[in-house]
Amino acid sequence: MVAAFGYNRLATPDARSGSTPTRSLTVVYCLGLATALMIGLRFEVGGDWIPYLGIYDQIQLMDFSQAIMSYDPAYSAIVFIAGRLDSGIWLANLACGVIMTFSIIRFCSRQPNPALTFLVAVPYLVIVVGMGYTRQAVAIGILLAGLADVDRQSTVKLIVYVFIAALFHKTALLVLPLILAPVFRRSVLQSIFGVIVFVALFFLFLRSQTDDLINNYIDSDYASSGAVVRVAMNIVPAVIAIVLRKKMRFSAYQDDMWTAFAVVALLTLPLVLTVSFTTAIDRLALFLIPLQIAILPRLPYVFAGSRSLNAQLTLAVCAYSASVQMVWLVFATNAEFWLPYRAFFINAG
Repeated sequence: MVAAFGYNRLATPDARSGSTPTRSLTVVYCLGLATALMIGLRFEVGGDWIPYLGIYDQIQLMDFSQAIMSYDPAYSAIVFIAGRLDSGIWLANLACGVIMTFSIIRFCSRQPNPALTFLVAVPYLVIVVGMGYTRQAVAIGILLAGLADVDRQSTVKLIVYVFIAALFHKTALLVLPLILAPVFRRSVLQSIFGVIVFVALFFLFLRSQTDDLINNYIDSDYASSGAVVRVAMNIVPAVIAIVLRKKMRFSAYQDDMWTAFAVVALLTLPLVLTVSFTTAIDRLALFLIPLQIAILPRLPYVFAGSRSLNAQLTLAVCAYSASVQMVWLVFATNAEFWLPYRAFFINAG
């Protein structure tokens, strides 16, 4: 929060996403390093700790080719190497924490207030997702890195980022149509190219697992706990993104892209309230989290007619993020799996 106010200033031309703020990012990188260590060195923290430990143990019984074919390739490779170094799961968690955190910082560094943007990411993306859903967290982080300075000229580079994200969690591919939405709207030829790429990547990553995904996320009657709340968290930035679209100071490409994210986010709320397969909607909502990180930290620069108003709105965004953290810690049914925080080098063994 202190760092966020250190970056507090009136909107300037460098507030457009894709440009680098003039102030030093040293503080943000230091915060990122501390965060990566917190994620990587945790011990028995997070709702999926036991399942991921099971994946780690199973991969140690495989050769490399079996490992990358059995689970998401990039994550499997990291776990395989950690096992061969006999480090335990902490090294795999640390590698994933570093990739995720500094990918987020790449996105933050292109925003008008990098520290405030990082602060908005902490309560849910960093703590809940980063220390609970490791593979999804890395995939979302890589997607954010790709979205940092995206424009019409960087479409191929963006597809590469999506491809890398899919190596950590295959469902990251579902975000590709949203990211390429501005291209689809402006160019028929590029739209055809985008569809071909999406179909090719889908068959490469998801074809063999389609039946499992349908069985686990759609056909089953399992309802994801807290899905409505997590979906609702995307509604606030979605409404802001649409209502204040022309005041957000995004580039033309990003303006269209975040609008596409917002529309899908709004559609998920009636779905999660009416369908039985809330787990599928909940997992999709995870990949809409970038909308929160892109929109909420820009509010101080939408209405800021003076430095004092800018500060008040910055405080409001900080308060909102603190409220999200407090509500989750107090009311989430599975928050006990994150509390208390324990470090690997103190508790293991």
